[in-house]
Amino acid sequence: MEQWAEDSGTDTPRRGFSAGETLFYAGAPATELYLIGTGRVQLFKRARGVERSIGLYGPEELLGEEALLPGTHRNATAQAIEPTQALVIESDTFRALVRRRPELGERVMRQLIRRLQRTEEQLDNFHLADPTIRVLNTLLRAFDDSGEELLELSPLELSTRTALALDQTKAVVAQLRDRGYLSVGDQTITIGNPSVLRQLQALLSLKEDVRHGLACR
Repeated sequence: MEQWAEDSGTDTPRRGFSAGETLFYAGAPATELYLIGTGRVQLFKRARGVERSIGLYGPEELLGEEALLPGTHRNATAQAIEPTQALVIESDTFRALVRRRPELGERVMRQLIRRLQRTEEQLDNFHLADPTIRVLNTLLRAFDDSGEELLELSPLELSTRTALALDQTKAVVAQLRDRGYLSVGDQTITIGNPSVLRQLQALLSLKEDVRHGLACR
């Protein structure tokens, strides 16, 4: 974040947000981007009367990129879930910065691609009725992406990626842990045997397909 601040000039303010404080609201004009320095920010929106988490962002991640399109409004609400420091960048300032430093534009593009992949994952999970299959899909995708059995994955991030309520996500993870499929830390999940987890995923998916087929008759 310090490099961004140096490149963008002294007029780019740093702001602090306490836990629970809102950075911006859905529907508000989008004129600024936020580069998170410390802390975490949750993005959520209300659909059919229910608030759903659609994103979780941490240090060195950019938030509010819709401000790059003139005249746009926020499509979700952003709220700090812990004390957070962020660099607040006016959209015109950001565009000028990227023109001077093309590599920053590439960095933002990579982040947006990752965000799109997460959105696709959420949509895939949203259409699955079985919450256990949702959790398994996300855990195995995270394992494939990292190649590591130890996943730095908090309950809130897993809840966001599976499109499940936090309590429901915790209940599924606890059940998988109790059956010996996982080891769980405060902010981590360890997959001891990915092949066994894939077998469970395949079995549950098959049962879901059979159930769906019978229901359609």
